[in-house]
Amino acid sequence: MTASADAPKKVEWFATRRSLVLGAMGVMGLGAGGAVVEHVWKKKDMTARLFNPFSLARFELPPVEGLLDASGKPLPGLSSADLAGKRCLLNFWASWCPTCRDEHKHLMALAKRNLAPIYGVDVKDPPARARYFLAKYGNPFAAVGADTETYVQRALGARGVPATFVIGPGPIIEWSTYEGLTEAVVDREIAPRLGRGPSLPAGGERG
Repeated sequence: MTASADAPKKVEWFATRRSLVLGAMGVMGLGAGGAVVEHVWKKKDMTARLFNPFSLARFELPPVEGLLDASGKPLPGLSSADLAGKRCLLNFWASWCPTCRDEHKHLMALAKRNLAPIYGVDVKDPPARARYFLAKYGNPFAAVGADTETYVQRALGARGVPATFVIGPGPIIEWSTYEGLTEAVVDREIAPRLGRGPSLPAGGERG
């Protein structure tokens, strides 16, 4: 009687222990999997940067196919020559990016202030989607380059969109953010820098 009464307890204890062991192994497996993914991503990112044909001082992006300016003329692509010796704003965006949609109104408001040219880099976007985005939300850009392979994005250390850089003057990055723009950030960080003119004064602040 005693042996048969004890048997279910042993089975239950074994099942519980086995569940704990399997659960621990599962957690370890997830951790190892996450580490592998992180390692692969870092290796991919490092490879893309080491063998990147572009830099801020040397790049050329084609225009977004079919994108027109306000006068109906094709909007040009973007190259390092557009930034050379010039103070300007460089914004990386994509139609599929919710944060890009949220920040776009601040770019439009900034463009109306005419402090400096604003250039756009459209990242991994079908041309039709990019055209629809700018038609719906407005186009603050003097030129837009299509970064279909994310070469320029990665050359500047950005892993995603949005990303915004104050170039002052090109090819020097004076200030940058990988967060979505807000009115406060534009007024505090971007507008004062763009308003300085083509170059920084001696001892000027670096972001």
